[in-house]
Amino acid sequence: MKKSLSHWQVFTTILLLCMLIFGIYLGYVNTSLNNEAECNLTNSACNVSLGEQYLSVRFLQTPVAEEELLLEFDMPPNYHIDKAWIEGINMYMGKTPVMFEDANSKNRGVTFLGSCNLQEMQWRLFVELEHIESSERHRASFDFYTYLN
Repeated sequence: MKKSLSHWQVFTTILLLCMLIFGIYLGYVNTSLNNEAECNLTNSACNVSLGEQYLSVRFLQTPVAEEELLLEFDMPPNYHIDKAWIEGINMYMGKTPVMFEDANSKNRGVTFLGSCNLQEMQWRLFVELEHIESSERHRASFDFYTYLN
């Protein structure tokens, strides 16, 4: 004699499966690579910890939308920047890459902020680094603001 599952059992199984998938999504998607540090970069340099060493980032001029923006990175010699980009926080406008003047040292970068009609635009710079010997990865984020004149 065959026994079939009731509608309630099928519904419960599907619901539990959806909860499991959602739990895995929350646990692994959109998490930092290893550690994420935050710092406000608007008016001064920021330092974030890479264990016992530090990454320092600063703008070479006040950030302004629609103008070339120069950044200076100071990091330990045993780290290299994998990639860096900027995203809008209060208005997402995509990812704007940071390009480096010297692909080997990556001490100076240049980027360009898009136009925004908000009085105060909030931005976040993301920097992904890798330790050369151990391949340990770090992601740091730096918040900053631009204002309409």
